[in-house]
Amino acid sequence: MYAYVIDGVVREESGSLPASARRLDTGEWVMGLDTAPDDLLHATGWWEVIDTPRPDDTETTTHDRTVEVVDGQPTVVWVARPWTADELAAEEAAANTPQLVAESDESVDKLVAVVEALNALTALTNADINANPAAIIKDLARECKTIARQANREARLTSGRTESTDTGDVVDT
Repeated sequence: MYAYVIDGVVREESGSLPASARRLDTGEWVMGLDTAPDDLLHATGWWEVIDTPRPDDTETTTHDRTVEVVDGQPTVVWVARPWTADELAAEEAAANTPQLVAESDESVDKLVAVVEALNALTALTNADINANPAAIIKDLARECKTIARQANREARLTSGRTESTDTGDVVDT
């Protein structure tokens, strides 16, 4: 990474040097900057940027990269700033995704069991159902809730709406 520095101020950043540039002192063209010695590069205003490690983010701050002249040398400087609302939402969504995926993985076995339970319900005779309709209705409702929670997880993952892991209250009665 290189920076074009005029009067102690970074005017431009570039991943590579231009093919040629004018000397700041004499105005002469310098060709082949990529092979020029440092003193000749500096005479054209181009300096190699000193990279610095990015500080770790905290729960309340992140860091923006800037290049500033420090002790006469362009240097990467990290400026702390508060997270924006959009960044906080993105962080929360990223943190929720593994939980939703893990819950989806666990739910595969539950869904297989639900299908088997629903098969058992549909295999009952009308007489069996009429003998205890409340139990049959509750069993059916439990199975439907399991399916709805799984569908909610899958919908959140596929739509990218991972801002929450809420798939409804679990009430087993």
